[in-house]
Amino acid sequence: MIIFVHMFRNLFLFSICILLFSCDPDENQVIFSNDFGKGAYILSDNGLHFIKKNSDNVVSQAFSSTNGMSIQNPKSMLIYGNRLYILGNDFYATDINTLELLGQVSGFSNASGCAIIPYNRAFISDKDESIVKLIDLDDYKITSEIETGVNTSPAFIINKYDKSFVLNGGNNNTDDSTLITITYKDELIPLADFSGNLIIGKNPNSAINSGNINVLCAGVYDESNPSNNIESSFYSIYPSDLLISFSQNLSGIYNADNIVETSNGNNYYFTANNGIYRTNTSMSNVNLVIPIQSDVLEITTEKYAVNDSTDAYSNILYMNDLNNIGSIYKYNINLTTFVDTISVNGQVLDIAFKN
Repeated sequence: MIIFVHMFRNLFLFSICILLFSCDPDENQVIFSNDFGKGAYILSDNGLHFIKKNSDNVVSQAFSSTNGMSIQNPKSMLIYGNRLYILGNDFYATDINTLELLGQVSGFSNASGCAIIPYNRAFISDKDESIVKLIDLDDYKITSEIETGVNTSPAFIINKYDKSFVLNGGNNNTDDSTLITITYKDELIPLADFSGNLIIGKNPNSAINSGNINVLCAGVYDESNPSNNIESSFYSIYPSDLLISFSQNLSGIYNADNIVETSNGNNYYFTANNGIYRTNTSMSNVNLVIPIQSDVLEITTEKYAVNDSTDAYSNILYMNDLNNIGSIYKYNINLTTFVDTISVNGQVLDIAFKN
């Protein structure tokens, strides 16, 4: 009798194993391919486009074709490590290699800037609410809010040391001239605390981390009433004590934005009302170099052919053309000439690189 019971139990377990292992895999399971990764990412109002490194082929609608959904009201993006973060009506987190959507956060009136901070968190500026919202990137939830001032319209965010610098860029109805800092850590303790503010130029809108925090301020540009115009300006700020190192008005230049730095650190480029300018780091030699109206400007390093047997590397500027929707021009800084044109569907909103 005991032998019979053992045999029955073993036969039952064997049958269960056969049943489990003979089941078909979940037919609805989606397998994401490593089709992306290194290359150029272009965000337009028609979606996300991708150009693989060392390729000229544009993959259109890369996000929507991967995830079966669209980015609602796309605005900007940020690459950090193996993640591509996209701002639209919501905050989208994706895997940079597959573009699989890993998380999505709603709860914004007008998300406008993004910075990734320690302990797997993100700051998102909400321009309409004049608030910076803290996101936990483990569970994709808003965990706290930091006020930036009444009607300050925070936008661009950049990190240095233990804090984020938030530029209050104003809006169509109200100008602003402030920068605030939010301390995000104290040694090993995660924080999200307002820690300072500084008055700088009118309507600050972009910055680079180049030793100091170097900020470009748009000024005021009113085409319908030029008497309201205020020239753009540049501020170099000591990041540790929030003091101004030096500042410079940009004579005859309005609506400056999108400052980028060459890889050798010798020059900056930025967009303005009548084209793209180049300057040295002391802002003492500012010149219009590309008379194309643009509101998107990014820089990367690429290899190019000097002749049939020699290659070299140069910084390459990528810029849109406001008068030719969907066109992106590549400008070789070494050669001081355009080397390629990229075409995508829709108005170009942002460009980012994974090298």
